[in-house]
Amino acid sequence: MPKTRLIILPMLLVALFMAASVIAQDYKAQLEEALAKVETLNKQMQEASDAGDLDKYNTLKGEWEALQPKIKELKDKLNASVQSDVRAKAKFNEGNGHIKAGRYREAVNAYKESIELDPANELTYYMLGLAQTRLDNMAEAKAAFKKATELNANYAAAFLALGNIASKERDDEAALVNYNRAVELDPSQSKAFYGIGNIHLKARRFSQAEDAYLKAVEADPEYSAAWINLGRARYEQKKFNEAIPAFQKGVELDPRSETGWYYLADALNEIKSFSKALEAADKSLKIKRNYAAAWHAKGVALMNLGQKQEAIAAFEKAKADRVWRESADYHIKKIQGKIQ
Repeated sequence: MPKTRLIILPMLLVALFMAASVIAQDYKAQLEEALAKVETLNKQMQEASDAGDLDKYNTLKGEWEALQPKIKELKDKLNASVQSDVRAKAKFNEGNGHIKAGRYREAVNAYKESIELDPANELTYYMLGLAQTRLDNMAEAKAAFKKATELNANYAAAFLALGNIASKERDDEAALVNYNRAVELDPSQSKAFYGIGNIHLKARRFSQAEDAYLKAVEADPEYSAAWINLGRARYEQKKFNEAIPAFQKGVELDPRSETGWYYLADALNEIKSFSKALEAADKSLKIKRNYAAAWHAKGVALMNLGQKQEAIAAFEKAKADRVWRESADYHIKKIQGKIQ
């Protein structure tokens, strides 16, 4: 009686398995199942052959032969899928190169071609969303990020991106939903905590804003903007002595932040540390010479240091901005003795 030929999984097929993307996983699973069945049939046929049971051997052989076309079909499909994955990856890498070079339209085209070859790759959709964002195509970016979250419900970065778009569109409710989902999935998403804080700060929910900014700097202690806004949230609650260290940390990390130096100056004025407030205001104005808010803070510091003419000159500079005009006029008149 003939001996059965054992089917051995070629090394090439192993390599294909390793390279397979999500799109190929179904083919891989079906092929593994078919090959496992062949292996079982091989053993059963060998046993039937050894026992001299020709009827059983022929029945098993019929099953074995019936599986061969299916195995070939699955191998071909898996191979085609992997080849498609290779081309998709090449287009994905091409898109990344365009992104780095600032060629965003070219990046969009490359990512779209990659998606045509591998429509189940959430990272490609995410990168497509980033490229569309750079082009200010927010509707297209939102659709790409949304698709990324549909393919991977745990994609924290994509939820962060959706939150940023919603925030830019002033849809604070949607922004909070997406930011909260991002930090729920990944508590290290400092930018999502920062976004949450900004929404609460804008809505004057200062305690909630403070909590969010604290989490942002816990996740990323080098996040200068989060430190500065943490100071702002504390400042608005009149927690000046707690606000000042946050502002100081923010400008330490980013010495070019004119807003950070301004807020620090304002907080120092509140605790009557006028000399230090003057230093902070000057640092802000060195970065942005026409910064009315910083001129106002400088005027307050100079006024309280008894430097009246210099204070008036600073307040005159602040009057260039209508937001500060009324307050600056008031302080000038007070210095001139026109009001008590």
